[in-house]
Amino acid sequence: MDKLREAAGDLASSEEDVLTYAMFPEIARGFLDQRAAGSFADSPADSPAAPEASAQQRTDMTERRSRPTEFKVTLHGEPYHIKITGTGHRTQDNRPFYLTVDGVPEEVLVETLDEIHAIGVSESSSVKGSKRPRATRPGDVTTSMPGTIIEVLVKVDDEIEAGTPVLITEAMKMETEIQSPIAGKVTAIHVSKGDRVNPDETLVEITTS
Repeated sequence: MDKLREAAGDLASSEEDVLTYAMFPEIARGFLDQRAAGSFADSPADSPAAPEASAQQRTDMTERRSRPTEFKVTLHGEPYHIKITGTGHRTQDNRPFYLTVDGVPEEVLVETLDEIHAIGVSESSSVKGSKRPRATRPGDVTTSMPGTIIEVLVKVDDEIEAGTPVLITEAMKMETEIQSPIAGKVTAIHVSKGDRVNPDETLVEITTS
């Protein structure tokens, strides 16, 4: 535990943080860094009170779809406190969700069997604050956490195999090689060296030949 506390550094403020780091080091680093930077509130009570919104603003906020991350769940009469600390990419067939149940870290694999489309939300819409399209196809290359593009390793019209490195990103002072999820042709590149990127953005588009 002492080595884990040292590795987690000052970002870990509790034993729960250290255990989360031990099980999911990359996800935990991103989560703890965002929490320390104040990028999101730990709970709804931490969020600052918003001024009264107009009718149009309330409609816009509804259409954006809120994404709750902390829940109180009652199962067979027993209450559980559940907090989501990270997820895999939304295009994965079996998407991992990293969470704590009453403070105990757990990993859950979720397979989507059916879905509905929310009114007023377009699948082709870009990630908030970005001009890049949202990643929706198997050949859309994205990243699992916010970071910076260090190197673009491919060019448009390159023919590549699945697993070919296409980008190098940096997050939390660690460089990560992002690989192509499929074999095919590079049809579009939406980033350049030095760009800041976020999860669910399409960074490179690859189309099967």
